[in-house]
Amino acid sequence: MNPDGTGRTIGSEPDPDEWHYLPTRTRAGALQRGLGRGAFRARFDPAAPDLVNACIRRDHRWLWACDERGTYLARLVRDLGLPVGPLVSRLYTADDENNEFTHVLEVLTALGRAEADEVIGSLRRYVQIGPNWSGALEAIARNWPANWWDDLLPVAMDRLGTADGHDLRWTGLPWTDWTGRDERLRATRSHDAAQADTYQHDAPGPGPDAVPAARAWVTEPGSSRYWLALTVLARHGDESDGPALLAGLDWLDRRPDDLCGYDRLIDGLVRIGGEPARAALPRIRRLWFSPHSYERASYLRARLALEPEECAGALTEGLWDCEPDVRLLAVRQVPADARTKPRLTYLRDDPIETSEVREAAAERLMLEASAA
Repeated sequence: MNPDGTGRTIGSEPDPDEWHYLPTRTRAGALQRGLGRGAFRARFDPAAPDLVNACIRRDHRWLWACDERGTYLARLVRDLGLPVGPLVSRLYTADDENNEFTHVLEVLTALGRAEADEVIGSLRRYVQIGPNWSGALEAIARNWPANWWDDLLPVAMDRLGTADGHDLRWTGLPWTDWTGRDERLRATRSHDAAQADTYQHDAPGPGPDAVPAARAWVTEPGSSRYWLALTVLARHGDESDGPALLAGLDWLDRRPDDLCGYDRLIDGLVRIGGEPARAALPRIRRLWFSPHSYERASYLRARLALEPEECAGALTEGLWDCEPDVRLLAVRQVPADARTKPRLTYLRDDPIETSEVREAAAERLMLEASAA
């Protein structure tokens, strides 16, 4: 597997059909990876509706739990004027074997944030009659104002009493809000809430004292301790550990069907600085095109640290990226010009956008206005 993600995709399980990403240079390939260039070009492409629908039909994320596509695809659906009825219909037949239900639901809940009446009404109706009603309810409660879903408590209680109830997370909205107000829900939840509410935190990673041991372990790439050694050196090592981190990037390249972990080593190289960090720049530029979009913000931060004068293009593209951390970084750092100011205004005013990005865009525009 190359860092540009030209091998087969994985979610949580390998794809039995050995599906492959299309080349990054194609519009379809850029959309599959959630790249800003894909969204930007879609505005001028007659084939864009079909390409966007293809990205909704199949979840192209490398890791479902980390990589973002909901806002990215929802914005394309709205801006291209695509019908939402077929998306709603798919909720009734989709399952999560290939993450189809969750993927479509994320797009629809993002569309709902734009106060799209059709979407809001359809998802509320799905909670009433749809098979995976609890998943839909939890999603809209996480994403929408309370007055859009709070009145669904009686519906939820009716459905909890039927055979079509699903295993519930019980943590987060709407349950944490409703439990304090409804005695029936408290009784229903009491038998398993304590277990559901217990969150097992990861053990803290080794500290600076582990560096000497990590330097010994990192000489054994076949050892089970090799990755741990790399993460310790990335977090706590010095410039003498740069070559080991570069070798770790090569090791990741050789791992089949694995695009994760580059960001941790890149972050370490940037922290250490010096020649090893500069030597990683060509790879950092290539990693921008990985379908594992969660790590893309790390690569942009690295380029800003190592070659700030060469980042204008990446920052501009980042304003259209699928990852909110990339958009946030781009909003704060992109050169303000005739091309980027309208996009900053768009992000500021778009209810589909995250609140953090919207606030950053508003602040940036005020700063630019005061400096004019």
